[in-house]
Amino acid sequence: MADSSFDLVVIGGGVAGLTAAALAARAGARVFLAEHHNVPGGCASFFQRDGYRFDVGATVVNGFGPRGIHRRVFETLGASVAARPLDPAMLVHLPGMQIARYGDARWRSERIAAFGERYEPFWEAQERIADRVWDFAARLPALPADLVSCLHLARIFRPRDLTLLRHQGRALARLLPGDASAELRAFIDLQLLITAQASACETDLAFGAAALDIAREGTFHLEGGIATIATALARAIRRFGGTISYRTDVTRIRADGGTFAGIDLSDGRSIAARGAVAAIPYENVLQLLGKTPPPTARAGQRWSAVTAYVGIAAGHIPDDFPLHHQVLLDQRAPLGDANSLFISLSAPEERGRARNGGRAITISTHADPQRWEQAYRAGNASELQRTYARKMLEGLERATGKHIAPSIFELGTPRTFERYTLRYRGLVGGTPQSIASANLRARSHRSEIKGLTLCGDTIFPGQSTVGVTLSAINAVRPFGVNFSALSASASGAAGRPVSDSASALALRATIP
Repeated sequence: MADSSFDLVVIGGGVAGLTAAALAARAGARVFLAEHHNVPGGCASFFQRDGYRFDVGATVVNGFGPRGIHRRVFETLGASVAARPLDPAMLVHLPGMQIARYGDARWRSERIAAFGERYEPFWEAQERIADRVWDFAARLPALPADLVSCLHLARIFRPRDLTLLRHQGRALARLLPGDASAELRAFIDLQLLITAQASACETDLAFGAAALDIAREGTFHLEGGIATIATALARAIRRFGGTISYRTDVTRIRADGGTFAGIDLSDGRSIAARGAVAAIPYENVLQLLGKTPPPTARAGQRWSAVTAYVGIAAGHIPDDFPLHHQVLLDQRAPLGDANSLFISLSAPEERGRARNGGRAITISTHADPQRWEQAYRAGNASELQRTYARKMLEGLERATGKHIAPSIFELGTPRTFERYTLRYRGLVGGTPQSIASANLRARSHRSEIKGLTLCGDTIFPGQSTVGVTLSAINAVRPFGVNFSALSASASGAAGRPVSDSASALALRATIP
């Protein structure tokens, strides 16, 4: 028998789903969120092992600066996390070279020392374009997928935004001089891999300019790890009367005559609601609708990840050692697959992250899902795991300058991500922000089912906790959840549920 006591159901408890559910609940909607795992956060969650608490996947966070989207959402919800700026945002280790990614005027001196002054026209153009992107992004744009989003775009559009249209259909590499050094190209491709999932030759110019600018826009460390974002959002959902059902799998999205009707759960329950937000990868949405994901989801155009979770004892790393490092082991070899690594350390002062004053370290690398699927089929996945583990510890040694024997070491593969997050094939990081799939060519929040919207890292604007948060705001807007209006009222109402008279407002708008 269906439970029809909800206005909105949300599928998936990652940062996107939690944000959508929290904002809808804040607006007065009766919200039900279904999450597969036993904790919130998805790929931005955590787990504990032998006295160490590890970030599962995502480790770098932006969006807590003065115009940052996380900061605005948290202020609207009356929620909080302990965020402090990082400068440098990270150290980048190329063979024979180390570059600090400062967010202030020191970055100009650092890049000139590393690459030379002749590339300053490139960096200056990149920063000008990034400034335009950040300015536009601060107004929370959506793709013009329906009447509500078209009206929203009309309200926020400014004549200066037309300059961004000039860059549509161009790759970031167009800004580089043709004879750019191999070191500069390697550095840019390395940075774009973690922020755009693609190289400079593939990445959309406007998106790439902003992706290279995250240090200048502001990078933060969250006390307790990035999973504190999800924990705070989950608390807000409950505080505003929403329901979160953990260890709950959605088995089907039901539609009646092309209109959303409800969801079926693995425990036999059915939940009916007036609308739904699917905060899961697009391929998973198709499966829940009884469809087959497109061939591009099987091609070598998407990434998964392999992640090492390393616990080390106290005394190995100085307290002032930067918390984030990007390492390229071999400049001649392709990126990803344990040749390029991202390393994040817990802060020395954090309690509960590592036993006896040690450090919890997450090392991640992009991985070809097909390679791992073939390894499992052939029965040699263990050999591949050993190869990755060896190279990931080599990367840690490269970053720290010393060999450190781990107190604990565990490896997560694409199959691990698929098991714990249910993401199709264990694909993570979202859709690569290439010319063919970024910005105006991205997938919108609108689905083919009336009353069902989409958000997450496969939906505009794409990856990162910042990107999926904007996608969540766009996904609830068609249901009458106006983030700007909620923000304006936050000073008087944040921290407590809105009045009963407001509860009918949330779903009053025309269902998309």
